[in-house]
Amino acid sequence: MSGMEQVNTALAAWYARLFYPRSKRGPAADDPRLPMPHAKASPAEIRNHIRRVVRGAPVVMVKITGTPTGMRGIRSHLSYITERGEPLYDEQGREYRTPDEVKTFGDHLRYAGSPIPVDGSRREAFALALDIPAGDARAVQAAAVEFAQREFAGHRWAWAFHSHQGHPHVHLIVRAEGWRGKRLDPRKADLHRWREVFAQALRARGVEADATNRMVRGTVRDKEPIYVTRARAAGTLEREHPLRDRVTVKAQTIERALQAWGYIHAALAASPDTADQALAQDVRAFVERMPMVEHLAGMARQRVQEKQRQSVEQVPQQGQEPEPGR
Repeated sequence: MSGMEQVNTALAAWYARLFYPRSKRGPAADDPRLPMPHAKASPAEIRNHIRRVVRGAPVVMVKITGTPTGMRGIRSHLSYITERGEPLYDEQGREYRTPDEVKTFGDHLRYAGSPIPVDGSRREAFALALDIPAGDARAVQAAAVEFAQREFAGHRWAWAFHSHQGHPHVHLIVRAEGWRGKRLDPRKADLHRWREVFAQALRARGVEADATNRMVRGTVRDKEPIYVTRARAAGTLEREHPLRDRVTVKAQTIERALQAWGYIHAALAASPDTADQALAQDVRAFVERMPMVEHLAGMARQRVQEKQRQSVEQVPQQGQEPEPGR
């Protein structure tokens, strides 16, 4: 095996482990669905994906914002996404502009399979929001339509475009039950795949976009109560809460992600290709400024400070009689 083949093999293995982890137990362990199967990724595609991450490509969002259980909820959502006069477009490209026309689409959706009750207990539709921090409005709309055509073939769906909140995004509603009776049941793997499909469609239209999760990007989720944040800003916070109480990511998970990035850096640094060596430097700089690296450093500092505090508390003060047994 040549030097470059060894680099490609190591890179592919650690890329798969970091970007596309699989569950080792439970139902997901045998789930063949992957977001965009990494086994099909070429060495060039792997490098391009790594390059997008370390250079901070905008990350797309595909989020389920609601799951109406009857026509009352569906009509409410249709009204919301068209309340400023935004036109609604269905999967055939038909346009609905007036409230009466939007109501007509709701009727079509209701009877596109088993009739949907006014109120019910099961999820009859999924409301989604597709977003990217910065992107051309036309590209975002076209990418959202391509995403829906790919993922929701056989289902009735419609979308509306919003731009009034400072950045372009698409609201999409899709009926859970398809024409052949098959129901949508999105899981975590599906949500990841949805983001990748949307990001891929944006890149095909010249919009730089990525779909990696926060562990790949090295971010940690702060679950600090809002009153603590406000108290710190006002200078009235009496005591800082330990970092371990504000982050939902386990230290072992963080360490596995950093280990994978370390091996990716090592593989690129060992490559005879100067472009790989330059990418290795980018990876190193990216990892060094990761929030999770600062989190681990902060945890280590807190452990040292706690040990120092305990040591001070255990030393008898001058003139104080030591406790029996000391």
